[in-house]
Amino acid sequence: MSKKRLSHVDLSCKANSVKTFDNEIYELKGSLAINKENGNIQPVADIYYRVRTAVNHHKNVIAKRKHTNDELYTYVKKKAD
Repeated sequence: MSKKRLSHVDLSCKANSVKTFDNEIYELKGSLAINKENGNIQPVADIYYRVRTAVNHHKNVIAKRKHTNDELYTYVKKKAD
């Protein structure tokens, strides 16, 4: 499976929580993102370009980006040989 770009719509469906480049953690509830520390609610589309890592409900990383100007790609765990 090759990595592919994850849109904010896919992110809303597949991710349970995300971490941003400024170390904020948001819990995703449909198309809304809830900041775990201060309770601020924003649309996922508004925080999409700040998302660094996306995690599903099994706590597995499903998408990530290394730099703020990179695309958000699905994450494929490397197999240990």
